[in-house]
Amino acid sequence: MASSPVCTLPFDSNPDIDGIGIRVATYLQLFIGIITLAVSPRNAVDSWWAVIVTSLGLQIAAIVDYKQLSLYHALIVTWLAFPVFVMSFFYGFLSWSERISHEIRLGIGAHGVTYVAVNLWIWITVHSFGVQSECNDQVKFALFALGRPTGWVRYLVLYILGVWTFGIVIPVIIGAVFLCLRFAARFHPPLRAWFEATPTPKFTRKPSLNAVVAALSAFNLFALVLSICMVELMVSSNADIVAGGNDIWTFGQVIAMILVAGPLVTLWKTVLGEMKHTKGDSLEYRPAAALLDLIRKKWKNMRSRGDDLESVGRPSNSSDCELQDVDLTVVDRPGA
Repeated sequence: MASSPVCTLPFDSNPDIDGIGIRVATYLQLFIGIITLAVSPRNAVDSWWAVIVTSLGLQIAAIVDYKQLSLYHALIVTWLAFPVFVMSFFYGFLSWSERISHEIRLGIGAHGVTYVAVNLWIWITVHSFGVQSECNDQVKFALFALGRPTGWVRYLVLYILGVWTFGIVIPVIIGAVFLCLRFAARFHPPLRAWFEATPTPKFTRKPSLNAVVAALSAFNLFALVLSICMVELMVSSNADIVAGGNDIWTFGQVIAMILVAGPLVTLWKTVLGEMKHTKGDSLEYRPAAALLDLIRKKWKNMRSRGDDLESVGRPSNSSDCELQDVDLTVVDRPGA
């Protein structure tokens, strides 16, 4: 009878995934992307796409290189891509009552399906995934607390992934059925008459765009902070089973840090554009400009109230003059 392979640690280092430069560059790019989206949603589609393409590249590289990838590094990839999974729905929620452009629909679908599929693949095959799979039960996975990915954490993650899969598949099925019915209605008069007679639902009340952007940006920042905490917790807690090297700056990590300059320049141009066009333009699609305008109004109101209180606190010079005039114009009565 063949004996089971013996676990031989540590895992080989892979600085292109968990290296300090890759992690910092990913965190910075995500943070810059979130801020750019919050400043100007209308002009930040390029930044949104840059973040999604980076995350897709990281996941596709993990798929292509899965034979040389350990479970530990694959789980690091899932946490690094998690904030992008949340951000990918940004424009979808902004356009919930309007038609979403094909470009945005493509980005949401591509990243959402890829992220859920990669996670399902990893967690379903968690016992045999990657190189040195006999050591997978030694990996410590961070999900608010440390746990073995081969233990109870696996069932919790699979449940969450099942909910996400249901949330993605059901709308796709409904949309596909609706499109098929619309196509069939061209050749079936009763069905076409039913479509024409059925009123199209319209959203009469739309939430404030600025409020929606503020809520989505706060949620995006929460997802980023959660990802950073979980990744760093995994790196530190698994340091004893991974060969050293994740703190060494390699050529790829330096390039990753340099490429952060692109999103940073985009953010700088976006902020300058918002500051230059604050006056005279509508603030409906400009959350940052609307916030600056609100702060300025509050500041002016506070200053005007302070001036009013100061004027009430000291006697008026005109009142003093009137009193003096009254005293000087006293008329002597006859016989006094």
